[in-house]
Amino acid sequence: MRPPQRIGDTFLSDPPRFLELPEGFRFRHGQTVAPFTLAYETFGELNEDKSNAILVCHALSANAHVAGKYAADDARAGWWDGLVGYGKAIDLQSNFVICVNLPGSCMGTTAPNSIDPNNGKPYGSSYPWATIEDMVHSQKTVLDHLGIEHLKAVAGGSLGGMQVLMWAVLYPDMVGSIIAMASAAAVPVQGIAWHIIGRKIIETDQDFNGGDYYERHAAEPLRGLQVARMVGHMTYLSNEALEEKFGRRRRIPTPQFEIDSYLEYQGKKFSRVFDANSYIRIQSAMDEMDLAEQYGSIGKALSAFRSPSLLIAFNTDWLFPPPEVRKVHQAIEATGVSSTHLEIETMNGHDAFLIDYHLITQPVRDFLANLKHD
Repeated sequence: MRPPQRIGDTFLSDPPRFLELPEGFRFRHGQTVAPFTLAYETFGELNEDKSNAILVCHALSANAHVAGKYAADDARAGWWDGLVGYGKAIDLQSNFVICVNLPGSCMGTTAPNSIDPNNGKPYGSSYPWATIEDMVHSQKTVLDHLGIEHLKAVAGGSLGGMQVLMWAVLYPDMVGSIIAMASAAAVPVQGIAWHIIGRKIIETDQDFNGGDYYERHAAEPLRGLQVARMVGHMTYLSNEALEEKFGRRRRIPTPQFEIDSYLEYQGKKFSRVFDANSYIRIQSAMDEMDLAEQYGSIGKALSAFRSPSLLIAFNTDWLFPPPEVRKVHQAIEATGVSSTHLEIETMNGHDAFLIDYHLITQPVRDFLANLKHD
């Protein structure tokens, strides 16, 4: 195994890789986009018998860059660098991590803002509406390319955790264990409502043009996306965090509330790097998934999955409240399979899986260590 190049508490990671699919990628709803590119990254070294592979599934606004830095002077490391790395909970000394940028995302994989070779214009409104199953199948395509037939674990939070559960449903024999945080078998109706409001804000933006806005509105990010992100961002926080960070404080000498300034900053920052068509499609995929509705019950959906699971909920999570996580835990245990369920107290709400590494590191480390004895 080659020694990692350390940079403080992180490391230099390899650049993204790209799997070209000349025949295209077929979406669950029937459309095929061809050719199609899947962007992915790998971390650590795959062992000789390929038994140490862990698939990490990313959330809505993230990408395949899970951990490390591309260059020593990069401002930030990968989005789950606090959990994945050398000596960390998902230890790259012994594990090989793969992450695939999901279909619909604008972070390297063919997306709505990619150029359609048939007309030389962005796909825009013609790009398919992806599902969680499509995301899983794209990851399976990359794993097949890498010759990986079995996964030590599949891990993720939020939308990533929903993909984890879908892996257990679609490929139960391939998955050695699952780690799902701040996610459940379906988005509760309150979360769907906030998602719908955000999408309607984007779709009613006069510059959105039904999703074909690239040529007429390329210079400035859509205001609708900025406001939609503000709405979405609120579901990631908690009342406790809002009170501590902002309260009713104002930006003196103006009458503007601090929370207003913060949301404006978050919306503008997000809209500079993300695409509105990608946002509404990925969010819609979250809302469409419902294991109970699709399979009759969560238990039936997971009936073929016989491997260990670690399910982590956060007590202040508005988007996936603890009772939703508990439903999955109970469904797995009802099938006679052991499931570890933790409800962690934190003020950081849904975003805790990206923040509270001091709370999630040991449970993940212990879970993976115990797999050796299963």
